[in-house]
This record gives sequence, structure tokens and C-alpha cells, in this order.
Amino acid sequence: MLFKSGSVQFRMASLCREEFTPEVYRPGVISLSRLLWGSLGGGLLLAIIAFASRLTGVAVLFPPLAATCFINSTCVFLRVARPKPVIVGHFVASIGGLAGCWVGSFLGAETGYVVALKLGFAVMFAAALMQIFDADHPPAAATAAIPAILPLPMPAYLLPVHMAWGATLAVLFAMAWNRLWFEFPASDIDHRERTCGLYMHLPQIAGLVICAAGFALLCLQRLFPAAHTAGTAVMLLGVALLGTHHFFGMRRSK
Repeated sequence: MLFKSGSVQFRMASLCREEFTPEVYRPGVISLSRLLWGSLGGGLLLAIIAFASRLTGVAVLFPPLAATCFINSTCVFLRVARPKPVIVGHFVASIGGLAGCWVGSFLGAETGYVVALKLGFAVMFAAALMQIFDADHPPAAATAAIPAILPLPMPAYLLPVHMAWGATLAVLFAMAWNRLWFEFPASDIDHRERTCGLYMHLPQIAGLVICAAGFALLCLQRLFPAAHTAGTAVMLLGVALLGTHHFFGMRRSK
């Protein structure tokens, strides 16, 4: 059953593959499938991240990852929901946020506007890095801003790797959850051909696999202390491949 109110559609059809097409499973359409599957997926994903963080001792910032959970469950056909923007976005935004806090503290140490400066520089640096590394992911802007106003649950130098850990879990869950109904990551203008059954370029798949290995190693840190060092190194390698592969295919255009 379909109803329309201005630019918004209301669909009351039961869960079926037709209700998960890009034309229907999107903002602007209030559908029973999106309400049930998307909301359940977002809530379940954040609960899993919180449970895994508590179990493994890998501390993360939950507010920005909560926004990621929403996007990866209900706005899945947007480019910002793809694995690369999610993982690399949170990683580089963490670096930008920490750099912005340092610059803001340095310039505003003798003023009453240090927090405002830290916030401004943190988001500015994070936005620049996300664009440079082709990893636009709006929730990551919150990852950059939080260090400017709240104490971190981990040493600052661990923030980028720990946020990549949480983002990797978000991506892996989204791939398992969404692919019950449709292709995820979804095809778009830059990803029209399948590689290994996924609408992703081969370097992106390799980077995601390496990040998943780093995620698994970090999960073992309480059992094997050396696993944290190994997991950090592997995660850095995976993020580096995900975030830089587009530079190697650059061609000059007139």
C-alpha cells in the first residue's frame, strides 16, 4: 500500500526484496521495511560495538559510531556508507581532531576561547583529511570534535586505531546484515563492476581484509598483550591501503 504526502512516501508493504531497492529504501520514503530492518540493524550494531568494546578493552567513542550505525543500516545506498569512507573517515578525522586540539590549545592558551578554537580547527582539519583521502563520512566530524570538549577513554595516540577498529566492526556487520536483502556495498557511479563478488575495487577489498585482520588481533589483546601491537600495525596497513590506493591510479586530464 502506497500513500504520498508532498515529497514523502508512505509504504506499508511487508518485508520483501522489492522494499529494499534504492528507489524505496532511502530517506524520503517511510517504509515498514526501513523502519523495522534499518532501526533494528542500527540499534543492534551499536549494542554489538559496545559489547565488543567492553569485552576486549578496546575503548571507542560511541556518539560518532552511533551515527555510523544509523547510516549503515538506513542510508545504505549513499556513498558515505561504503567501507572506505567509514573506516578511513573515522581514522583520519581522529588525527585531524587531535591536531586541531593541539593548534587550538597553542593559539588560545591565553584567551577564553580555547574550546571554540579547538573545535574549529579539529573539524577543519578532519574535513580536509577526509576529502584528501576520499573518505567523506559525516559522523567522523564528531570523532574529530569530541577530543576538544571531553576526556578520551583511551590515550590520545590510540584514538585513530581504536576508531578504525570500531568502524571496521560497523562495516563487517553492515555487510552481513544488509546482504540478506540486497548488494552491500551498493554499486554506484564509481563502482559498477564486481570484484570477488563485491562492488569494490580490488585494493579496497584487500584493505578491508587487512583491517578485519587487525580488528581480530586487537580483540585478543587481553589474552595476548602482544596482539595489541600486532593488531595496531596490521590496522595501520589496512587503513593506509584503503586511504591511498586512489593516488596510484591518478591520470592527468586536460
